[in-house]
Amino acid sequence: MAVFDTWDGKRLLWVGFGSVIAALIGIALFRYVGTVLFAIFVYYATRPLYRQLDRVIDYPNVTATVTILFVVIPMAAVIAYAGLVALRELDQFLASSELEAYRSLLQPYLRLAREGNIDRLRDAFTAGTGGSIGGIIRQDLAGVLGRLQSIAGFVFSVLARFFLMLTFLFYLLRDDQKLRRWFYESIDHDDEIVSYIESVDDDLETVFLSNLAVIAVAAVTAVATYTGLNYLASGGAVVATPVLLSLLIGIGTLIPAVGMKIVYVPYGLILLGLAVTTSTPLWHPVAFLVFTFVVVDTIPDFFARSYLSARSGVHMGLVLLGYFLGTLAFGWYGLFLGPIIVVLTVHFAHMIFPALGSALLGE
Repeated sequence: MAVFDTWDGKRLLWVGFGSVIAALIGIALFRYVGTVLFAIFVYYATRPLYRQLDRVIDYPNVTATVTILFVVIPMAAVIAYAGLVALRELDQFLASSELEAYRSLLQPYLRLAREGNIDRLRDAFTAGTGGSIGGIIRQDLAGVLGRLQSIAGFVFSVLARFFLMLTFLFYLLRDDQKLRRWFYESIDHDDEIVSYIESVDDDLETVFLSNLAVIAVAAVTAVATYTGLNYLASGGAVVATPVLLSLLIGIGTLIPAVGMKIVYVPYGLILLGLAVTTSTPLWHPVAFLVFTFVVVDTIPDFFARSYLSARSGVHMGLVLLGYFLGTLAFGWYGLFLGPIIVVLTVHFAHMIFPALGSALLGE
């Protein structure tokens, strides 16, 4: 058509083609927006470490891999191990309290988590079928296959999202400078756009790095507190797994509004239940909750966030509001999307909107 022989026609054609490509990519990523946002969060939180290592290693692939192994894999391992420990602790709690009757309902799976072998896996799935594989085939093959399919589907979904997150993170760490140069060259290094993007980029790093720093500070403080509490306790350890609980408390700081309370409050209630139903001293749960709230929760969070917020161009109160409202509006991935929206909005209001307003009023 003759319309495409002109520059405006070709521009329109390429814009339409680019829009179709962008729409297809957006549709593909929409179902995994939470995974992508989590990768962006981990990217900003680990980018300073990557750049420090890159000065020493000077092999981008190796540097990105080491960064991921140093930060992401241990965090995932802690969460997985915590699940197994939680099952074992639940088993012990049911065995030592007046809830022994409920223990039999969970026993096949608690035994599986405690001993973790193939025979126990078979027992868990063959319960009520005569204890033999033939019994399964004769009585409940369809049900067992459906259960296995559900478990396999869930495991595959989790592993696929985890692999997707690691892939995004790897290439963001390795190729971010190439992506930045390509974009700046594409816009002919426009000063206004470059300044806006660099300001947003710097503050996102500060905001997300502050989360990682708060995790570390809270975890170290919790380890020291619980170790000291166990040392002073004469009637047995107050916290049975201080290191694991401290790591979970650190990870719990990522959750907006509630924070680490989602970890230590239930644990304190469990200690309280043990104190009521067993010979555990009552001061154990009281001391645990008081020391955790004052020493672990309040003090590190206040000082760490105050120090790091001073380095950011965005008020920390707005960032915390972004965490809270983002989670309410978008679900769990709003935990990462909320602060991004806040940073984009603040810098747009400071750097772009005044010029736009003046131009509109001038016209």
